[in-house]
Amino acid sequence: MAQLDDGGKSPKAADRNDEDTARAVLFLGFNFLSTVALININKYVFTKAHFGFPAALSNVHYVTSWGCLALLKRLIPALVPTLDVGRPLHTDRDFLAMCLLIGSVTPLNNMSLQLNPIAWYQTAKLAVTPVVVAIEYGLDGVVPSAARAACLALVCLFVVKMREPAAGGAPQSAAGLICVAIWVPLAAAYKVQFGRLRRKLGKCSTLALMHALFPYALLVQTILSPLVDPPGLFEYSWTATSVFAVAASGLGAFLVNYSGFLVVGHLGAISHVLLGQAKSAMTLLVAALLFGTSYTARELV
Repeated sequence: MAQLDDGGKSPKAADRNDEDTARAVLFLGFNFLSTVALININKYVFTKAHFGFPAALSNVHYVTSWGCLALLKRLIPALVPTLDVGRPLHTDRDFLAMCLLIGSVTPLNNMSLQLNPIAWYQTAKLAVTPVVVAIEYGLDGVVPSAARAACLALVCLFVVKMREPAAGGAPQSAAGLICVAIWVPLAAAYKVQFGRLRRKLGKCSTLALMHALFPYALLVQTILSPLVDPPGLFEYSWTATSVFAVAASGLGAFLVNYSGFLVVGHLGAISHVLLGQAKSAMTLLVAALLFGTSYTARELV
């Protein structure tokens, strides 16, 4: 009979809990650092390199991500196994829904970052959390605790109050506001759907699922590109700096996608969204240092 520790758990169970905690911290830290870096790289691409094509940048992200996965699959096949679920994935409605969400959320996210100040962009992302809770309740009957519901109510109130047009505290155009209004529910659905799909497929390898999703998502993004991007992509004047910035953005996107899928797949959509609040604070700090962005007292609170 296994001995129990002071907490009433066997040594094996305690070790397993320690491993789970360490893995969670690793995934969260990985996603935190890569996301903060990518947001500021993308803002540099849009504002300093003057590459005003968010959908094209999203295509670079997924081409780079899929290329990295293909290279890993060739060099280390066990790391990116072939996804075998006994049926063609393109006939699965949940898989196709995930492809549509990935293919539409990323260009809308980049477009929102291009059209809005970083302060408003990060504030608007707070609205994703209540929408995630609403979707999980509607699809799976998940009910938040009273404490979490109260916190969500405060978040909603904060987002509504953050409308004053001072120092980036509000959208600078109607287009920016409309983009955010479309992006928020899609981003929430994307976070929920990935976790549901991974559970449906038997908690398959994250890299294997990414490798299967990205070609379809890239097709969706390519179709949406003319609707999102302004004309002039082929007339853009490339420089060594802009090439490096766009390439860095593509590599950063691979790291964000991988780490984000790890967090959502292993820890859940709410954990990923709550981590986003810490990422928002760090992103605002980096934006102030790199881009000279200033904030009002209300925004800092």
